[in-house]
Amino acid sequence: MAARRPVQGLVLTLALASTASAHAAAPGPEVGAATRAFKELERTCRADAGALWGGSLCAPVLVVDDQSRRFIASEAPKQGRYPGPPFTGELPPQVTVANTAMEWAGTLWVQLLWPLPEDPTALRVMLAHEAFHHFQRRQGLTTGDRANAHLDSARGRTLLQLEWRALARALESRGATRRAAVQDALGFRTARRALFPKATEEERALEQNEGLAEYTGVRLGAPTAAARLALAKTALAETPKQPTLVRSLGQASGPAYGLLLDDAAGARWRREALARADLGELLARALSLDTKPPSEELLASRGKAYGAPELEQREAERERVAQARLVTLRKRFVEGPVLRLPFERMNIQFKPGELVPIEGAGTVYPSGRIVDAWGSLTVRAGVLVDEPWKSATVPLPLETHGNKLSGDGWELELAPGWEQAPGARTGDVTVRKTPG
Repeated sequence: MAARRPVQGLVLTLALASTASAHAAAPGPEVGAATRAFKELERTCRADAGALWGGSLCAPVLVVDDQSRRFIASEAPKQGRYPGPPFTGELPPQVTVANTAMEWAGTLWVQLLWPLPEDPTALRVMLAHEAFHHFQRRQGLTTGDRANAHLDSARGRTLLQLEWRALARALESRGATRRAAVQDALGFRTARRALFPKATEEERALEQNEGLAEYTGVRLGAPTAAARLALAKTALAETPKQPTLVRSLGQASGPAYGLLLDDAAGARWRREALARADLGELLARALSLDTKPPSEELLASRGKAYGAPELEQREAERERVAQARLVTLRKRFVEGPVLRLPFERMNIQFKPGELVPIEGAGTVYPSGRIVDAWGSLTVRAGVLVDEPWKSATVPLPLETHGNKLSGDGWELELAPGWEQAPGARTGDVTVRKTPG
């Protein structure tokens, strides 16, 4: 996929299921827990004092329950009247709810989903992760979203997991053994990027956003070097168990490369990383290692040292099942009649572990919520977002009840001044501003 043209006003937010799913839903955030999170982030950012990235990670925080939309804020929103402290209220329906950095009511917030992690280290990691996103937004360093569809293929997944296994070996070793393991990781990385032409650009963008954010969380959230190492190794081992890796690259690669770079290059690598330098290339330079793709013979030989035969067999079976699913999804979202919703100033809330790319068409988000000028779309059984990020598609038929449209697994509430209209293809439907 070519580099995406940014959608005007686009805001991409990730609803991280791992935080919210561990707890029962609550009617609203609890004041004591929210206040502890506010103080924890303040302690973390003041202890860092800008040393990690050259700027403060301190930020106003909004803790929000995604069901009731009630919030507790660390400071008073600049627009509107909210009692406090603590400052409480309810987010309007056009604001998406997620763990992210977001602008609302005249303030750029770190927004956190309620309930918060009960484990102190997990809470600090999450706070520092989202605070980095806040820092990115303030500095204009966000890179936008990329599809990374190759990470849903058997070969792409295999080479990524081999890279992660080599990084885990590097983290637990020193000296020549570490250098050899890093060289192996770089070999799997460069082989993957040589095989998939878009991989270098798309992976770099994801590592710049989620990778550096997760490294920040681990670096500042874990209390000791041993704890940081343990978190990085756990991410490398556990991330492959997720349903898809297309949005999960950064959470494993970021901490691993970051900690290895800390040891190999000190602090100087971070400035280059903020300028969008590739993490693998930075580590190769720091250790004077080769970045050329390995020969097929060497790749096969080194792959055996990390369990490649068993991994390849497992991924081939996964791809067989995935291809059958893609046939069904293509009929549902591409070939059959659809409702197409054009983007103007889209906000999307989704779970990153569930994405399914469809080559040449876009990515299916099995659940989520999209807000735009035309209203709000809530999805429980899939929505296709096209590759240029210009529209969303859900299947027909639909039923109409006033300003509410509904279909198989989706509901659309149209904003005032909008109506449904015939689509570009016969049988399709779209929405438009009401004439006059």
